[in-house]
Amino acid sequence: MFETSSQGNTQRNSAPLVSTSGLYRWVSALFAFLIWGGWAYYANGAAAENQRLASTFVQGIASLFITLFMVHAVTWLYRRIQVPYFRLVLPAVLTLSFTGSSLFTIHHFVGTPNIFYTITPALSVAFAFCLFTTYKLRKHGRERKEPDRE
Repeated sequence: MFETSSQGNTQRNSAPLVSTSGLYRWVSALFAFLIWGGWAYYANGAAAENQRLASTFVQGIASLFITLFMVHAVTWLYRRIQVPYFRLVLPAVLTLSFTGSSLFTIHHFVGTPNIFYTITPALSVAFAFCLFTTYKLRKHGRERKEPDRE
């Protein structure tokens, strides 16, 4: 299922992970901070103001870093998984498992009252984005005539 080559980098693994500009990545990350931080403030509306602000800050900062990290993680996993059907879904599942459990843990420690409602929308969008990323990687690999091992 995973690549077991001891040669190190193959041509597929030596290609750049993602060809997006730094400006695009940071603008996307800032939007994630604003959107999901704002959502956290709304989702915890019945809580005390200090809890709402802590939840907002945690969700915003986490969303910023998750946005920067996610494409790289999905790409890295995609290039190492060799079973075609797992290759499309498993990178998204593994990436979201890590980010979701991290979000849950951080929100638990800061005392977010509505953790489920705080993180579910962001994780749902992130999962769809991860699936889209694996689809684009597959399409890009086919255009470059790389084997998809199907």
